[in-house]
Amino acid sequence: MTDLRPYAPPLKPPLTPGARFIRGFKRIGIVLGVIALLGGFAITIPIAIGQQNSAQSRYEQAVCMNDRVRNNWPIKMKSYDQTKIDFDATGCPSGPFYYEGLPTVLSYAKVKPAPLEYAIEPFAYGAMASIVSAAALFYGFWLIGWLCAGFTRD
Repeated sequence: MTDLRPYAPPLKPPLTPGARFIRGFKRIGIVLGVIALLGGFAITIPIAIGQQNSAQSRYEQAVCMNDRVRNNWPIKMKSYDQTKIDFDATGCPSGPFYYEGLPTVLSYAKVKPAPLEYAIEPFAYGAMASIVSAAALFYGFWLIGWLCAGFTRD
């Protein structure tokens, strides 16, 4: 019984210099890929929120103009172009519409934007671009390391 030794898992063979080189480049690729992924999402999310807020503001401004038309209240036009509405002088809040005609503005008052309706598309494109760029960075650095290490295995 005294001949028993404590169990230890078998040791892995040491890495070759080429495998160490590849591992280093993979780690660089991971770090740069995570930075690209986080940076992409940090840019994409505010853009998506801005698109949704813009659509909501367009709707609110269009509803205000629709109420004015329905109640036969006067609508003031811009002094330099009588086909364009002067929103500030009319009494509707300042919004995304600045230089639009009445039919265009009233067309936005028909349907209220659903929650996240206008945010989904920019978020999806931004997320896709972020993920693709992160993967390209990771695999690009792995490939550079693999090529420079002389096609050795990991």
